[in-house]
Amino acid sequence: MKTKTISTGRTMPRRRKISRGISSILGTVIVIAITVALGALLYAYSTGMFSSLTQSNNVEAQAQIIVNPSSGQTYLQYTLQNTGNIEINISTIKVGNVTVPAHILLIPGNTVTNVTTLSGNFTIGSYYTVIFIGQTTSHKPFTQALNVLASETT
Repeated sequence: MKTKTISTGRTMPRRRKISRGISSILGTVIVIAITVALGALLYAYSTGMFSSLTQSNNVEAQAQIIVNPSSGQTYLQYTLQNTGNIEINISTIKVGNVTVPAHILLIPGNTVTNVTTLSGNFTIGSYYTVIFIGQTTSHKPFTQALNVLASETT
């Protein structure tokens, strides 16, 4: 052990400076990990906040017009799936010149399938425009139109 002379004349052992901090590489890794974690939290917060501000009224619709040639009865078979994030209330379905009142509430993520009787004359092999009319819960108008071929029952 090295000794140091102090002005009092006594010799005292020299103390070694012991570094007890973390290495600079480990410190950098910790700072990066904290930054990434905070960035992920900020992204999750902003995505959740902004997704409630953006409303989409996406509806996937399928329809089929079925004509029974022996009875002359016509049916509209339809499936509506709400893939958006806002409720839609459908109040009317128009098929060609025929208007059918409807009371369909499409909740986000849900699917509605129904069969409705149509009055009027529909020709097998002809195309008809089917329009679903309603409004969103924020009172914005909603329409979904399809071009549907009238087919014969099997």
